[in-house]
Amino acid sequence: MDSIAARFPALSRTVYGKRLAYLDSAASAQKPQVVLDTLMEVLGGAYANIHRGLYYNSAETTATFEAARERMARFLNADPRGLIVVRNATEGVNLVAQAWGRTNLTAKDAIVLTEVEHHANIVPWQILQAEIGFEIRVIPLDVLKASTPENIKPYVDGAKLLAITQMSNVSGLKPDLKMMIPLAKAAGCVVLVDGSQGVVHARQDLSTLGADFYVMTGHKLYGPNGIGLLWGNPDVLEAMPPYQGGGDMIDKVVLPLGTTYAGVPARFEAGTPPISELIALAAAADFMEELGWDVMAAREHTLAVRLSAMMAGLDFVEIYSAPDTGIVAFNVKGAHSSDVATLLDQQGVAVRSGHHCAMPYMAALGIESCLRASLGVYSTEDDIAQLEEALTKAHQMLV
Repeated sequence: MDSIAARFPALSRTVYGKRLAYLDSAASAQKPQVVLDTLMEVLGGAYANIHRGLYYNSAETTATFEAARERMARFLNADPRGLIVVRNATEGVNLVAQAWGRTNLTAKDAIVLTEVEHHANIVPWQILQAEIGFEIRVIPLDVLKASTPENIKPYVDGAKLLAITQMSNVSGLKPDLKMMIPLAKAAGCVVLVDGSQGVVHARQDLSTLGADFYVMTGHKLYGPNGIGLLWGNPDVLEAMPPYQGGGDMIDKVVLPLGTTYAGVPARFEAGTPPISELIALAAAADFMEELGWDVMAAREHTLAVRLSAMMAGLDFVEIYSAPDTGIVAFNVKGAHSSDVATLLDQQGVAVRSGHHCAMPYMAALGIESCLRASLGVYSTEDDIAQLEEALTKAHQMLV
């Protein structure tokens, strides 16, 4: 087995008597042994609830938890004062929608989304829009793919918010954020970036990105489930009311009225947080930086080129994504995506099929569903060859 893949225990499994070719990392990544070990060390060691306990285990776990927050802030090159622990990127967007949006948006305002957003960066805004009545402007796929200051400016002018993905989970499409964020900021927009995919594939520097909010999820970053991060500009966060109540978010509770709230980030961390999960996510960050961003990027590029070339060579496949991104959206002509995915699974190949939580993107492509093959740091040439063989057999059986 490949030396990196060998560090991921789940990849040693066989399915239906065949080696597992796991090509669904854009949905959720497998976990390296060090992440699994870290989870067990926390839960089986000095585990205790954090921040308020005066005994040894609580103090030790509190220190480890806050060190993990600092570690993730360094990983993102972000001010740790603005790093809020959430369950996932979805909760991060909902927090911003409810705490910032409810305070700052009125029926006279407009926000800007794109056709390629994950539902998690659409539905929270629609829920709020139904209550408040603001306008939702949508940048179409064709405009986004050929974006210029001239064709983006009409969307952001007069808007209050731009909420945009850093990298599409469907196709790997990367909006030109270096152009769009300064343009939106100059127009007076607050900017939220969904980094759920982007954070996996490139080193992040939130100090220069220019966004006011950045959300990410841990389970795509080789970390555990149930852990995500919302980074917000501390000055913007300080002006926001709480999202949920209870636990560490309070300063002083007074009945019947008069409760005051903690400062940032505690104000937005109600209840017991995902303690072991954050500590294990920090271990995943260490793992990635141990491998090295340059090594991971070169490996991913080589495999992405190979994957794109292989797929382009199959005349029975229709491809919807740009080449060499490491995420390929496609269909087998004349076959339903679910049927193809089922046959691939029987040959040990795990891909995603469906609308990928991106129905507006599917509509823009003129389809209802598609298949998606996505690479991880552990992906290999063998995985791509296995996909090619399985696709050829599936085509022969279905068409």
